Amino acid sequence: MLSFLWLSLAGGGALALESDSSQPINIEADAATYDEAKGETIYTGNVHTTQGSLDVLADKMIVYQKSGKTEKIVAFGKPAKLKQTPEPGKPDWHGLGQRAEYFPDTGILILYDNALAWQGEKADTSDRVASDRIEYDSRNSVMKAGTPSAAGSRRVHVTLQPENKPAKPASSNP
Repeated sequence: MLSFLWLSLAGGGALALESDSSQPINIEADAATYDEAKGETIYTGNVHTTQGSLDVLADKMIVYQKSGKTEKIVAFGKPAKLKQTPEPGKPDWHGLGQRAEYFPDTGILILYDNALAWQGEKADTSDRVASDRIEYDSRNSVMKAGTPSAAGSRRVHVTLQPENKPAKPASSNP
């Protein structure tokens, strides 16, 4: 999802395996409370959620439903951690934030508060985006970061690593 950064996302890079959205969502937690009147389920303690290649770790997760349909999923952590495979053979995409919101109907994922997104093994050696807010629209392959109207918000920081170019062979001239 992140060899993307701004330019490759604009070029139509996908965030997740196409089959992920058709897979069941599996949630494990230390405890769960379902409130039918509110249409929400609250999962607490070591929350681990998977859907296809998507893997989410959080301290707490709230699933909001209306008429049996999931409208929004909110994960909280210190930080909440997300990992997803963009396509077979590509490095995994990673996201961190104190809060993450996902809207299944629109395919929008928003990371909040010390948000960081990157693709590859480690954030410090990969292309990455850091801000107080990172929004990714998976249906339209559009990423937005920052909150320009919020006073005192953290600026957007983008790091693009240099390409690894093959070394030129040594010349055999006498």
